[in-house]
Amino acid sequence: MKIRWAKQEELTGKIEGFSKMFQSQSQLLIENVNTQYRVLRINDGLFFPVTINDTEWDNSFVCSPYSAYAEYTKEEVKWTIKNVVLRVFLLFVIKSISGWLKRGQLNKNVHVNNFLLSTNPFPEWNGKEIPEITAFLKSEYPNHAIVFRSLNEYQHGDLLKIFETNRFDTIGSRQVYIFDLTKGDWLKHRNNKHDNKLIKKVGLKFIEHNDMEAHLPEALKLYRKLYLEKYSELNPQFTLKYFQESYASGIINFQGYTDDHGFLKAFSGQFTLDNTVTSPLVGYDTSAPRKEGLYIHAAQLAILSKFKLGLLLNLSSGAPEFKRMRGGVPSIEYSALYINHLSKKKRLRWSVLKFISNKIGVPLIKKYKL
Repeated sequence: MKIRWAKQEELTGKIEGFSKMFQSQSQLLIENVNTQYRVLRINDGLFFPVTINDTEWDNSFVCSPYSAYAEYTKEEVKWTIKNVVLRVFLLFVIKSISGWLKRGQLNKNVHVNNFLLSTNPFPEWNGKEIPEITAFLKSEYPNHAIVFRSLNEYQHGDLLKIFETNRFDTIGSRQVYIFDLTKGDWLKHRNNKHDNKLIKKVGLKFIEHNDMEAHLPEALKLYRKLYLEKYSELNPQFTLKYFQESYASGIINFQGYTDDHGFLKAFSGQFTLDNTVTSPLVGYDTSAPRKEGLYIHAAQLAILSKFKLGLLLNLSSGAPEFKRMRGGVPSIEYSALYINHLSKKKRLRWSVLKFISNKIGVPLIKKYKL
């Protein structure tokens, strides 16, 4: 088996479309993502998008471990931890080690299977090529950590064990919600019945993907209003070019709801790979009255797509109570990390981060059902 970098003409499907987009500078597509993009060819039918970084401290967490584990964690603690004493303690710990982590070159890494989305679905893969992939990337980037993001216990339990067998560390990052039930079982949840009645009562017009092109500028505004203004600028700062190109290539399936005047009120952009549906692009009019249930409109678009396609839905993190009450199963998400070839100082940083994430962060996530 020979692992090598793929050529554009060899690619097919989602990987081909995604790679065409990222032949241009990454910041033209995602403003806060400055990265080198390549594709790893494993065998005739298996390709992994790869991002390579060195510092880029202002990058989104989708390719910056420093942003993910230091800056974004700091913001999540502020939002979610209501216990004042615990919140102050955690912020103190994070602030104390942030500079130390940066000096350890935490962002000098190679991310494998990185679609630069908050949740990167994995192809159907048994992991047997992990030793060869590791050896190849060590030879190409001997001073970089090797990272596989978005591995959750529910879907990737066996794969996580294989990574550990091959001397990878696993570092907890967050809790995601998996929808892996039939539509009949989904409808047994009282909240879903309520949601259906609400959507019918509000009476917005459903817009299919084929009719969403004219609404993409509105969709981008709704996304930015929710993810960047309400939550964090460390979320991917997608541009209109990204929305338009991912729509045209079919990489993202856009759906939405408009009001009587034709204005977009809520939307979902779904990315599907093999047996997994994700919804990395979501937005709704956050200024609208809560009784309109616009978040419900947006979230249900992804859930209904899951039933239509007959696949599993990873609805990412956030809104934990909402997702639990509608049939979502919580699952801790990990990154698999290979650092054995790095210097002792770099390994020490990652080891401390692993301890904090797995021994403090993950138990808190489970305790507070985040």
